Amino acid sequence: MSDSHGSVLIVTKAGGGAAAELGITISGWLAARGVESVIVEHPAPPAPVKVAEYRENCSLVLVLGGDGTFISTAGVVIDWKVPVLGINHGRVGFLAEVLPDDWEVALENFFSNDLDISHRLAFHYEIQCGNAIIAKGVAVNDLVISRGAVARIISFDIGQKGQWIKHIRADGIIISTPTGSTAYNVSAGGPLVHPELPVMCLTPVCPFLNGIRPMVLPAERPLTIEISESSGDVYITEDGRAPYPLNTGYRIIVRRHENDLLLARIRSNTFFEKLRSKGFLTE
Repeated sequence: MSDSHGSVLIVTKAGGGAAAELGITISGWLAARGVESVIVEHPAPPAPVKVAEYRENCSLVLVLGGDGTFISTAGVVIDWKVPVLGINHGRVGFLAEVLPDDWEVALENFFSNDLDISHRLAFHYEIQCGNAIIAKGVAVNDLVISRGAVARIISFDIGQKGQWIKHIRADGIIISTPTGSTAYNVSAGGPLVHPELPVMCLTPVCPFLNGIRPMVLPAERPLTIEISESSGDVYITEDGRAPYPLNTGYRIIVRRHENDLLLARIRSNTFFEKLRSKGFLTE
């Protein structure tokens, strides 16, 4: 089994507890079947998990935690091109959807090639000042550009692939992947989008005079957002982690990442079931 399936990286949520205990149990179960594994505890947010040394020969990343731990880990390993399977030890369970009692079923399905793999697009983004790239990163859920503690409106110029879309004034902007459409995006009035569509959602936060509505745009075309004016602090936040400060004149370029997240599931077609169970679709 170990020759054909490689090793398994087990990432457990910060703080130990039940997730850490389950990680040890799963590692022993894998060892009994001749499969190598390594357990890494995710540091407390916003620090990223450091797992680059375990990339070689890894065939599965197993995340024991909530959606936050899953999203953070997925962004780090997206270039590995291996399935990421989440076992829920959090609250929501949209992405880490396997129940703790079902871990053995999930792993048996993996080794028999019966797991469903859902391809989820992610973002690669750059922050530019003049001709210089001053920061870049990966977002699996969303990018949020927002004001600081002082309630000052922000002016944005938005375009896509050379086409100007709109100059707007708002408290902020959310750029979400389809996977992230059920998070801050929908709370701000954005659309629910099927997670396997090749699109991005652009949702303003409290736009002045409602000058723009939420939009669904093709993900294959780079999106450009320029901070044209602000008299207060402005930040960009990637997947809910530590904010990065932005200044007037900075441009944020958002592109579809060259690799998709390979989200592993026991069952396919669970999206609408989740929407019903989480209260997004009601009677």
